[in-house]
Amino acid sequence: MQPAGFLLLALVAPTVLAELAVSVDADGFVAFEQIDSDRNGYVSHVEARSVAAVETRFDSADTNGDGLLDHSEYTSVRMAREAN
Repeated sequence: MQPAGFLLLALVAPTVLAELAVSVDADGFVAFEQIDSDRNGYVSHVEARSVAAVETRFDSADTNGDGLLDHSEYTSVRMAREAN
């Protein structure tokens, strides 16, 4: 699939991302670079929907309240999950 097609797919049907060949660790996390489907350096609410663990913790991880997770905010979600 071409990158533009992947972006469109992720925006239109984010749950389909789970069916694509992505690397998910034992805690259900996808590497930041894989979930950031538009490669803008942030994870949006739409992109977060493809990973349940991120979606449920998105608002608390968005510490600056900009509606996006940067790499460090995304990492904090993972670290909080591992601590539990």
